[in-house]
Amino acid sequence: MNLNKYKKDNYIPVPFSNNKIINIKINYRIIFIVIIFTFFILSLFYVKNQRKNISNNLLSKKSIKDNNENLFLLKLKSILDREEIYENEMMNKHTTFKLGGPAKYFVIPKSINKIIKIIQLCNEFSVEYFILGNGSNLLVSDHGYDGLIININENNFSDMKVMKFNESNYYITVGGGILMRNLAQKLCLLSLTGLEDMVDIPGTIGGGIIMNANSGTKGLIKDSLYKVKVITPLAEIKELSKEDCKLRDRGSLLKDNKYMVIEATFILKKGDKMIIQKTMADHISRRYAHQPVFFPSAGSFFLWKKSIFGSLYEKYKDNNLVGYRVGDAMIYPLNIAFIVNLGNAKSSDVYEIVKVVEKMMKQKYNIDIKKEVVIIGNFQ
Repeated sequence: MNLNKYKKDNYIPVPFSNNKIINIKINYRIIFIVIIFTFFILSLFYVKNQRKNISNNLLSKKSIKDNNENLFLLKLKSILDREEIYENEMMNKHTTFKLGGPAKYFVIPKSINKIIKIIQLCNEFSVEYFILGNGSNLLVSDHGYDGLIININENNFSDMKVMKFNESNYYITVGGGILMRNLAQKLCLLSLTGLEDMVDIPGTIGGGIIMNANSGTKGLIKDSLYKVKVITPLAEIKELSKEDCKLRDRGSLLKDNKYMVIEATFILKKGDKMIIQKTMADHISRRYAHQPVFFPSAGSFFLWKKSIFGSLYEKYKDNNLVGYRVGDAMIYPLNIAFIVNLGNAKSSDVYEIVKVVEKMMKQKYNIDIKKEVVIIGNFQ
């Protein structure tokens, strides 16, 4: 029996030579490098493909958006006459602030039926719209408004009808676009009293009803209003009584529900023309004495209840805000309720002042001051 094959030495592993070890290490490195390089190349292809897909998606979305906008504009033009529609209309021409960039679409429809069709079209294409009267309570962004402006003014909704109710009372029905001061003057000529206090307010009667306009502490609309005709955001026509309107201090249900007032009916009394004229003259005189009539503004900017929060002037004074100025926008020192445009202000200047006031009120007095002026457009 041969026992040599069972010797211990026969079972001792033979070590690799150094050259073999080096060759294996080199091979592993090459394999590792190849794997990394392959992964890198695949990653490049993946990223490139993803970018292409994203780019195609964006182009596709842009193409769809462009097609929708073209179709919207085409349908809009089919509703309106050429002189009723404008593209990229500068809003600084349509606000008492004399500020604001271009509105994408600006329309001045001449009939109720056209307004209904426009609102239906906006709802169909999800286009945002805004109802503009005289632009007296409005701040529009320097970038403009990326939607549609429906202008209700004296050029399209200002008719007035007078009907005698009894010996001393008259029904007065007017279009929502008539200016309050012009309506007051027309009623004065007819010796009809009840709305003469609004002679110094620059807005339309539609806007005045929606905001429940007042002069000082005296309401101008509520006592004489009988009913209104409105168009809802669903393009429906409704008639609402004074009670239905739920008028409140600088607001109403009409404002909350974004109703458009296209017609209003008042009950007025026969009065003494001389007394009516004197009342109007007193209002105009007071306006010139206390308001910045020689500088563009949007009226009183913030809602403020002195009986609850105290003196607004004292709070401004204590925080060095009387006459505070950004660019050509300024808090009017003779009546701090107003922010004025000194000539070359930008909407962003006004907006910066608003942010300063809001921050001061919150930090110093824990008051969330509310804006009376409506702000539209992008201010970022």
